[in-house]
Amino acid sequence: MSWAGCSEREELRAVLRRGQWPDGCPAELVKHVEGCAACRQEVLVTAHLQSARASAVAEAPSSVSPSLLWWRAQTRRREAALKQAARPLAAAQVFALVVMVAAVVGFVAWQWPAVLALGTQAGGGLSLARLEAEWGVVPVMAALALVSALGGVVALLTVERQR
Repeated sequence: MSWAGCSEREELRAVLRRGQWPDGCPAELVKHVEGCAACRQEVLVTAHLQSARASAVAEAPSSVSPSLLWWRAQTRRREAALKQAARPLAAAQVFALVVMVAAVVGFVAWQWPAVLALGTQAGGGLSLARLEAEWGVVPVMAALALVSALGGVVALLTVERQR
């Protein structure tokens, strides 16, 4: 393609815009396009773009009501806002899960000698009643909180993947 300007290019573009190529234009212009590579490319590209536009217009639904389009746009906007608002909530839930796991691991590490002593004492195995008697309800509550947090994270991840 030549970058040099063609003296007939503007006239050719005007004819192409009006849709008069090749029937409604002067014979000299048709003859010029046959000999000029730049103008030939201009005709090819313009004809292709015009046919693509015509097919797109023909395929576009013409019976869609404006209220339906507005409703769809509002629904998309609302879904995007909800998705954006859910990101910090998901991050907060993951942070809470990490803190909960760290607390449980820290508590178990802190009380590990007592857990081993409970298991090795004569006449007794490790049971929920014995743990409650030794430590109270703190480990049971921590375990329930951990299971609840994990359940919430699993439910959130399941819902997010289904969207």
